[in-house]
Amino acid sequence: MAEVRTTHEERSRPMAAPAWSTVWRMAGLLALVPGLLFVGLAALGEIGMPAALGSAAATYLALILIVRRHLRELLILRQHLDERSQAVDLDTALADRRGAISLIGDTGPAAELALSLERADRQFTAWMKAAHRQAETPRRVIQAIPDPLLLVDGRSRIVRANRAAQRQFGQHIEGRDLSAVIRHPAVLAAVRDAQAGKPTSTVEFEIAAPTERTFTVQVETLPEGTDLPQAALLLFVDLTAVRRSEQMRVDFVANVSHELRTPLSTLMGFIETLQGPARDDDDARDRFLEIMRLQSLRMSRLVNDLLSLSRIETNEHSAPTRKIELKPILEGVKATLDLEARRKDMRVALDIDDGLPPVFGESDELTQVLQNLMDNAIKYGRSGTIIEVSAGPAEKVPAAYPGKRDGAIAVRVRDRGDGIDAGHIPRLTERFYRVDTARSRELGGTGLGLAIVKHIVGRHRGALTIESIRGEGTTVTVFLPKAPANGGNAESAVKPDDRAGSRSITAA
Repeated sequence: MAEVRTTHEERSRPMAAPAWSTVWRMAGLLALVPGLLFVGLAALGEIGMPAALGSAAATYLALILIVRRHLRELLILRQHLDERSQAVDLDTALADRRGAISLIGDTGPAAELALSLERADRQFTAWMKAAHRQAETPRRVIQAIPDPLLLVDGRSRIVRANRAAQRQFGQHIEGRDLSAVIRHPAVLAAVRDAQAGKPTSTVEFEIAAPTERTFTVQVETLPEGTDLPQAALLLFVDLTAVRRSEQMRVDFVANVSHELRTPLSTLMGFIETLQGPARDDDDARDRFLEIMRLQSLRMSRLVNDLLSLSRIETNEHSAPTRKIELKPILEGVKATLDLEARRKDMRVALDIDDGLPPVFGESDELTQVLQNLMDNAIKYGRSGTIIEVSAGPAEKVPAAYPGKRDGAIAVRVRDRGDGIDAGHIPRLTERFYRVDTARSRELGGTGLGLAIVKHIVGRHRGALTIESIRGEGTTVTVFLPKAPANGGNAESAVKPDDRAGSRSITAA
């Protein structure tokens, strides 16, 4: 018999023992024939009666020992099989009990039977483990699918839901009716068609909670032969980002055409006027030329902002690697805008921490960020107020910040304007989005300033927050990763999972 190891638990298990009454009865039955033989020999005078009785008693005792041993071995085998059949789970059923079988010994019919059972156990265990792995692999694959996946039975009850589906529709949706989870009539109709054996169908629908999302759901009929007759499989693909991107592209084209159409129409009208009725009117010519100059500047700003935004988006995947001092940039932008601030009886006040550490960045891009923010503060701030600009280590960073929590520099620009309603703040960084369109155009805004700021900050692996109180003003904060003192590169200040591409910036 193959060598096996007996565990401590198996060695300490009480040895199976047959009932003595059973042993005596079976030994007696087996000893009956030899006992009668010995008595017959004594009756014929072949042996003496004492010898005959002694031989019968010795045979009986020997049979008691033999019967007891075989019954014990059979009880061990029975106990082993009972434990297999009464296992409460697969792991218990597949447990290795060869140590218990080894108690039988190496010789005899029971040992041969135990050896056969041991071989069968090994093969059965291998088969069951293989079957378990085969059954487990599809389950893990289904759980790993990033899109929501639901399996419903013939009564439209949800019998399986992967992790993505539970995140989207609820943790405890298994066992519930599909109509209680998804109330879209077209989806429910597609499921009924699939249960009726009709071809695969695809339905697009929207849900409003917990957030507004757009999905396309593909409904498949399970093939025949499964344990779920008339079952259907629902695969949901999230189209929210695609639809938003399409809408943004449509809005972008519409806004660009609208922004260019007005100044172009103005220029064309005044040119025709100057070529015709106002050809010899010096006052009208001077007035029209000034308007044409302003409209040309408006178009020039729009084109420059569009080119700047395109250039930033092209390089957004590559983080800057140069160390930049922020103090000279802040002082330079302040000097550039001081004249504009004085025209509105305003003042820009700088508060820069001593020993402000450098950041990784591009000087021109950071200058553009700070100039856009300070220029907005001057445009929308009230006359006679102060624009507060501060720079120093960040005490707290927003959740969207991708870098190390203790390695951020915060640059804040605060105005004392009318403030912005909370509903507008999440959309301020969208292209061409304006809270007050007429006022923005009157002040020379293109609607792209904060979009440019967002993308530059994203390229610098930073974060942008906007806070505003109606009637008190607005504070815009830019968080930038501090350049490490040990001479590391820009990527060392960012989490590993954020290095591959730009991080989306949220306005909060």
